[in-house]
Amino acid sequence: MEHKISEKLPFKVRLSYGLSGYTSFITWTLFSMYGLFFFTDIVGLNPTFAGAIISLGTLWDAITDPIVGSISDNLKCKYGRRRPLIIGVAIPFAIISVLLFTNFGLSEGASKVYYVVIILLYYTAQTVLDIASSSLGSEMTLDYDERSTLATFKNFFCMVVMIIISPTLMMVTYFDEKFAGYGWSATVAVFMLIALVFIYTLWRNTRGYEKHLENSASKFELKDIKEIFKNKSARIVMLIFAIAIFGNSINLAIQVYYYSYYVQMSEGQIASVMAYAGFLGCFAAIGIDVLCKKCSKKAAWIIACGIEGASMIALVGIFIKPGQLTMIYVLVTLMALGLAAIYQVPWSMIPDCVDVQELATKKRLDGIVFGFIAFIQKVSGAVAIALVGTILEIIGYNAAGVQTQATLGAMKAVYGFGCGGVLILTVLIVLAYPLSKKRHNDVLKALEDRSNGKEIDIKEFKDLI
Repeated sequence: MEHKISEKLPFKVRLSYGLSGYTSFITWTLFSMYGLFFFTDIVGLNPTFAGAIISLGTLWDAITDPIVGSISDNLKCKYGRRRPLIIGVAIPFAIISVLLFTNFGLSEGASKVYYVVIILLYYTAQTVLDIASSSLGSEMTLDYDERSTLATFKNFFCMVVMIIISPTLMMVTYFDEKFAGYGWSATVAVFMLIALVFIYTLWRNTRGYEKHLENSASKFELKDIKEIFKNKSARIVMLIFAIAIFGNSINLAIQVYYYSYYVQMSEGQIASVMAYAGFLGCFAAIGIDVLCKKCSKKAAWIIACGIEGASMIALVGIFIKPGQLTMIYVLVTLMALGLAAIYQVPWSMIPDCVDVQELATKKRLDGIVFGFIAFIQKVSGAVAIALVGTILEIIGYNAAGVQTQATLGAMKAVYGFGCGGVLILTVLIVLAYPLSKKRHNDVLKALEDRSNGKEIDIKEFKDLI
């Protein structure tokens, strides 16, 4: 592999890769925000069971991440090793996503079996799409800033998802009148048609840019997992990502309950806030890119997540009262940079960690590293979702009745102090992240020297390994 420090990509390629933000984020966001609500309030499942099967799916997703990563790393195909997986999983992913939000009115027992199976199928398809597209971005360029740019384009479309799904509840109501009982299915079908167009565009316009293939023969071994943990940069990225996803999974899952029951917002008001959050998120993605390039990726995380965490603790935990819609808009504004950072900064850090991994092990396993970090992330998400379902039952949430003041107070505490405190914790952890732009360039120079037959002193990188 040729390790060029500066590799810029055409705008069309950046934009097309960015579409993977929508395709990876659309069903995941819908399910994170409305999955528990759909299971408890639409299907009628017990909150604890609903949380448990969502966690089961997330754990299955986590288990399959390294497996899919290994398959992707070693796929032999003239069209590349990532792009065939992306286009191959497109239609199954779309169909399964619709079935995930379909209520056939089955008996309780049959519904439980149905949703367990569908959740496992969904997370399998999601894993293939995520790992293949994320690994593709790592191979398209080795440039530190260009990777930040790719992550920005991807996160921009993640934020576009927030705008597009903001009228979800109103769309469900509309389609319920057209297709009795299948409002959720029809709504998700609309989102999936867009996803299929985007996947095809991504697949077509990245043709020829999956070029770093010389090390594709490297085989996965169990000791590679051990080597990942020797990579200090990767350890820190895994840790902050896992903790942030833990907090954000609780955030997304409990948000609709908090808005609906504590703040007493209507469906239209919730839709407006979601649209506003998505609109802000698009600009926040650009802001994070600027912070990454002008300061550093570490600084971007500290600033963005620090502001979001402090805002949630102060506003949700102390100041916001029922009916204060204006304060919700203030909260969403202050959270924007942090939400963008959670899904943007780690994904721009991970490819840099892959380069360090190659320096240490002489093996380039983008898919394995992406897959294992995603494994850690998703285990965290699974624990969080299971916890939300259990918390709802413990605090006395009743989907069919009026919530007590104690229940509402507990919702507020979990959303504000819990989620906000978790973000502050990640800020403290990321202070130890060692991989600056200068050190990354040193890594690339060492890789280039080694590929040219020169000896390198690995001890010079003991701060990274």
